[in-house]
Amino acid sequence: MIEFGVFGGGSWATALVKILTDNKLIVNWYLRRTEQAEAIQNAGSNPDYLNFVTLNTEYLQCSSQKQFVAQKSTIILFAVPSDGLSDLLIGFDRKWIHNKAVLSAVKGTVGEEHELPSAYISRQLIIPNNLQGILAGPCHAEEIGHRKKTYLTIGAVDPHWQQMLQTCFSADYLDVRINADITGIEWAAIYKNVVGLVSGMAKGLRYGDNFIAVLVANALAELREVLRHMGSNAEILSSSYAGDLLVTAYSTHSRNRLFGEMIGRGYSVDKAKGAMNMVAEGYGATRGLYQTTRNFPVKLPILQTAYRVLFKYMPVLTEFKLLEQKLT
Repeated sequence: MIEFGVFGGGSWATALVKILTDNKLIVNWYLRRTEQAEAIQNAGSNPDYLNFVTLNTEYLQCSSQKQFVAQKSTIILFAVPSDGLSDLLIGFDRKWIHNKAVLSAVKGTVGEEHELPSAYISRQLIIPNNLQGILAGPCHAEEIGHRKKTYLTIGAVDPHWQQMLQTCFSADYLDVRINADITGIEWAAIYKNVVGLVSGMAKGLRYGDNFIAVLVANALAELREVLRHMGSNAEILSSSYAGDLLVTAYSTHSRNRLFGEMIGRGYSVDKAKGAMNMVAEGYGATRGLYQTTRNFPVKLPILQTAYRVLFKYMPVLTEFKLLEQKLT
């Protein structure tokens, strides 16, 4: 019998738990705070994130014990912010998940080495390629919560694993696409959050639709270069790549776009962080992706703009005036 062990208590994890329990799959859900685990189990909803979503508790077991969740489950699903992944795996014994399939829904880079989440998990827990996969968009947790038509991407190389995951996450409002380009999908998911930030900055600076359209068109070209230098020859004009980027750049649900908009309106980084109750993955992703690509023989002006504003504390309007001259 399939049992998912879900690690993470935010909106993304909540949306994924909803999908699985709606599909009558058993979910063992690890939540770091005992009071959150008890509240969800008792009320059938997450009081902190997507609290409008009703969860099917008949198929749900919440716990604040990592070992219990890991050992009881047959498939492990990590859905935490990237900057929380290393802390989550402290004390996580790889024996708990020996020969179990592991799925990462983590977006961003991990640690000072700026590793991809799948690579970090594989290295820490010794996961063979045929038992590893990733879950990506284009999607928003809020829209999943409201059962709006959504497309998901499963990245995996093993055909049996691909088919099983596709079945587990499919629903009348969910289409699940399969893609074996795990690395390319992960880097695209990281870069799209950077674009979401920069698009938000443009909005905050009161740029119009025309500029943002040009910005996003250039971002697609920039994404192609990033992926090419990462070893992926993906056709980016598909939902797994361009679709994910577009929804993050334009949607009002995008926390990265909101974070960037606050920066554009004059908020400091710390003030913008404090104003949000969710993590904007693009902040850490900007640093990780910039450090990874800085020696690439290619110009990435959108990524550079985000990095200079967020980490070099350059005036956002000044940087956008420079960016205007670099867009084609």
